[in-house]
Amino acid sequence: MGRGHSHTPAGKNKKRLVIVLALTTTYLVAEVVGGLLTHSLALLADAGHMLTDVAGLGLALMAIRFAERPATPERTYGYYRVEILAALANSVVFIGISVYILYEAYQRFRNPPEVQSTAMLAVASVGRLRNSSLIPSL
Repeated sequence: MGRGHSHTPAGKNKKRLVIVLALTTTYLVAEVVGGLLTHSLALLADAGHMLTDVAGLGLALMAIRFAERPATPERTYGYYRVEILAALANSVVFIGISVYILYEAYQRFRNPPEVQSTAMLAVASVGRLRNSSLIPSL
């Protein structure tokens, strides 16, 4: 098959993955900025979660690209193991972010910042709309 054809079941969803990656990355940036400006750990924690989503989507796209490569004499099974390594890398990133959020929460218990709740609620509300089923076709 020529370049651009999907050789794996996951490869059939590349276009959708790219769209979701762009939307998620955009809102990730909005949540980080909103969390920093409002001093909201809730927004920063959700941004950390979205970072794992972005990393997972990026790794999935990379893994699909590798998995679509044909097998070679050196790699008789092809590059399908890349998908497994991508999942492992995503898990490690998720654990790291979780540890950071726990550390930051502990620091905030010791010295609580003043959270700008109105702005934080506005950013969180947009995130809620983004997570709702407004885009069911993706």
